[in-house]
Amino acid sequence: MSMRPMREIMVQLLATVMIPLTVAGTGLYYTRWQQNLSDLKTMIDLVSDENSEKRKFGIAMLEYLLKNDKVPVEFVAAQLDYANSSSDKQMLPLMEAALMKASDENAAVAETFRKALERLPSRLFVHAMTDQQRACIATMLLSLKDADRTQISVPLIAQVNWDGKQHELRVLKDSDMERGQAIANMFGALGLELKVINLTTIWEGAKKVRPNTFELWFGDAPLPTVCGGSAQPVKSQ
Repeated sequence: MSMRPMREIMVQLLATVMIPLTVAGTGLYYTRWQQNLSDLKTMIDLVSDENSEKRKFGIAMLEYLLKNDKVPVEFVAAQLDYANSSSDKQMLPLMEAALMKASDENAAVAETFRKALERLPSRLFVHAMTDQQRACIATMLLSLKDADRTQISVPLIAQVNWDGKQHELRVLKDSDMERGQAIANMFGALGLELKVINLTTIWEGAKKVRPNTFELWFGDAPLPTVCGGSAQPVKSQ
């Protein structure tokens, strides 16, 4: 037998084996793809259900799917946006807790979570020592450009006592430093000079805080002129 017929026979044998395997592999991929879509739809239906217990089950299902790399960034962002605007005030904390737990078991989820949160307004928790400072943050938020104002959400303005001499913008994740500086520049343009402090390696509790979360601490430094103080707008860094 010559080498050429032998080669032709080998090609035919390989084709006979590989074609069914390729078809089977394609079918398996398609089946899994359909199952993933079905799981996502079920999760979305549960999370948006009027029954609070079903919503909690949907969030638990979201955590399971996240741990198994079955939720794309777009879905995470959409679910967080939905939870953020939901009348159920427990939904967002529960969903964030599910994402944090999934992040502990699947490193890829942490990156998905971070990217999803980048699409939402940054959370800024404000700490003020005086009523004047509390009024000042409200005035400055109204004075921001429309595009800048939509990038920040202020869920809490707390009354505190501390011995800080400067105003601080505290960043809780290394990955948020650039965004933190942008927020500081935003307020600096109105005259509130903020010292950007990275708490990632300073405060152990920072590990338990979701990405894209910041804290603004008013110190004893002057307030900006827009708030009746003497501090002038500062140049962006």
